[in-house]
Amino acid sequence: MRAIFFFILINLYHIKTARILAVFPTPSISHQIVFRPLTQALSRRGHEVTVVTTDPVNSKDPGLFNLIEIDLHNISYNSTNRNVYETYGKQESMYTQIFMFANLLTNIFEEQLKTKEVQNLLKKNENYYDLLILEACIRPALVFSHIFKAPVIQISSLGGMLFNYEALGVPIHPTVYFTTMRQNLYDLSVWDKMMELKVFLQVYFAHFICEHLQNAMLSKYFGSNVPRIDELNNNIHMLFLATNPIWAGNTPVPPSVIFIGGIHENTDEQLSEDLKYFLDNSKNGVIYASFGSNVKTNEVSAKITRVLAQVFTKSSLNVIWKLDQNELSNHSDNIKIMKWFPQATLLRHPNIKVFITQGGLQSTDEAISAGVPLIGIPILADQWYNTEQYVHFNIGVKLRYDTLNEEQLQESINRLTLDDSYRKNVVKLRQQILDQPQKPLERAVWWTEYVLRNGGRHLRSPSANKSWIIVSSVTNKEQRRHKVTYFLDPSKSSTRLGGHLLSWIYASDT
Repeated sequence: MRAIFFFILINLYHIKTARILAVFPTPSISHQIVFRPLTQALSRRGHEVTVVTTDPVNSKDPGLFNLIEIDLHNISYNSTNRNVYETYGKQESMYTQIFMFANLLTNIFEEQLKTKEVQNLLKKNENYYDLLILEACIRPALVFSHIFKAPVIQISSLGGMLFNYEALGVPIHPTVYFTTMRQNLYDLSVWDKMMELKVFLQVYFAHFICEHLQNAMLSKYFGSNVPRIDELNNNIHMLFLATNPIWAGNTPVPPSVIFIGGIHENTDEQLSEDLKYFLDNSKNGVIYASFGSNVKTNEVSAKITRVLAQVFTKSSLNVIWKLDQNELSNHSDNIKIMKWFPQATLLRHPNIKVFITQGGLQSTDEAISAGVPLIGIPILADQWYNTEQYVHFNIGVKLRYDTLNEEQLQESINRLTLDDSYRKNVVKLRQQILDQPQKPLERAVWWTEYVLRNGGRHLRSPSANKSWIIVSSVTNKEQRRHKVTYFLDPSKSSTRLGGHLLSWIYASDT
């Protein structure tokens, strides 16, 4: 009887579990730590999860026996190009940064495709996997949905990008709704709106050009009949964003977009005895400074490092400073330098008074959860957006990388440490963000298994995978074709385009 019961139990368990392929090509630990909690949780629930990753966990945890990791660390990190540091802190270089990153990630994905491990993966049967979880900023990864005929959940370690939102039918507007590459968000003058429109069009054009290059790459490896990326978008059933609706500007999203901000936060890591002693004995408080894992400190301008060092040396507060290599051979005793810190745990120490950061999303989440005010010095990508939110929510200040000086930095430190309203505002925002019926990981797991049970096409917006040009039009297909032809005619298009753009700008005031 016991044997029969065990047999039934095993079969019931088997029915409820699935084979899941997760593909996370970006060689960045700050991206990978967002994805890990979900794949590990799904494995613990009995699903067979295969993860293509640049940073494997290699866990010995017996609870993860169903987690299979394909390690692409060396080929991925060896393919990176650090030339992007030339655009650090240049707000006007957003187009260049996006184009460089998109091409870099496409090249890395191409190198990953060539590996024996991925080639063996591609030989599996067409219907081998029940679900694909794909990194949202790597659009060519959607080709796996063509190969395995499985539904896709995209997961982003950032907020929503233009092409993510367009694929899911999220409303897009250059000044009303927020996307993660916006730089100025609030109280915009007409001139500011025109500049935002310029950035919007530059970003849109960059994505458009990159998509053509990515389609060519996919055709090279999978044949001329492989669907284009705009066709593969139809296989996306759901999008997970590692942010919160409040931080995303309350942009209206369809039910196929799920917010999982804070999913990565891990406060189980312990402080070393040495670090804990330093913090406990910092009676005046501590400044914590880190530019994250993607910005290498030896690529930060010497001027920035010098400004930070001079302000820290004169400070009455102690300083904990993350540097990849100790470029300060003779620093004052109040400064502690290390290559890595358990950041989420460190920020929760009561003696941390202010966090100087580049404005990365995960660092921002951890600071808000810890109730620590922020000084943001944005350098690239979504960091202008995040630091703009510091100012809006009055939880910190934003300083310019290219004009930073000692006086500005010292004044900002004084303001945040002496004016308690900043800390109170962080605590208030934390309460608003964290007051939810589910934790982010619970929500992500539930919706993943929902897609396994039901799919997600029925949750898609009617405007999903339609360009904003088509969505904004009230004309029929033939009229749109005529308008596109008219738009592309340089002798006629400029006046018409100018009228549309000006109407967009002024409409955002109503």
